[in-house]
Amino acid sequence: MFGIFVYFLGLVVIPVLHAAIPNVFCMVEHCSSQMKDCYEDSGCKNAMLCITSCGTNQTCEFDCLYSYENDIFDNFMKCIVTDYKCMAIPPPKPPVTCHRPTKVATSFDIESIKGTWYIVRGKNPIYDCFNCQNTTFVRAQQGLFSAVEHFDVNAIDGTIKHRTVVDTVTQWNATAPGILKYSSIQMGHKTTSEWRVLDFAEDYIFTYYCGSISADYFFEGSVVYSKSTSLSSSTLTRLQSVATEAGLDFTSYCQPSYNNCNF
Repeated sequence: MFGIFVYFLGLVVIPVLHAAIPNVFCMVEHCSSQMKDCYEDSGCKNAMLCITSCGTNQTCEFDCLYSYENDIFDNFMKCIVTDYKCMAIPPPKPPVTCHRPTKVATSFDIESIKGTWYIVRGKNPIYDCFNCQNTTFVRAQQGLFSAVEHFDVNAIDGTIKHRTVVDTVTQWNATAPGILKYSSIQMGHKTTSEWRVLDFAEDYIFTYYCGSISADYFFEGSVVYSKSTSLSSSTLTRLQSVATEAGLDFTSYCQPSYNNCNF
């Protein structure tokens, strides 16, 4: 076990957390079995090896994680970061500051999100631009939904990985129907994000989001959900206008591909 611990001290603690100081006694006491499982699993181990080459490059880190991440990796990170807080995740460099648009849709009905939607435009190249993104919102109870998100990742080894994330979605509060709260555990980390509905119609929802992993680790983005994989010219014109009013550059948004999707 000591050899396994030293291995992860070098491959995980220093490169991934960029000088964050782990509580080594906490890791050994609470997460030794998860460390052992990761050490013995090629996917989890490859994720750690890959990340060591990234430095502070967040895009590189996510390429590694999405390429190799699996349940064993998730359990390891959940134990050392979320469950027992044996170490903290430092914020990105430079830190992200969310620029929340102030104008939010006031008549949005959360019940209207039921069903399957496609992300056809995205602002953040790290989070929003995967190909074949589809999200199915399933009503759990009044005002509470599960969002099952599927997307494809171009892995480092040249293959395509099919990934799934499940969020819980509610209204942020009753007085702001256009503000939603997404909560999930991704790669072992608990994430919460505020989604603002900027514009919507029967066949699309234009949103901005600001999320956090810790008190000082933020991320932001913006996506267009659509009932189909394409947008009409009139809808694009309207979204451009809404984005400009919100201080967003819609011309810089990516357009995920829906060619050869596995659904």
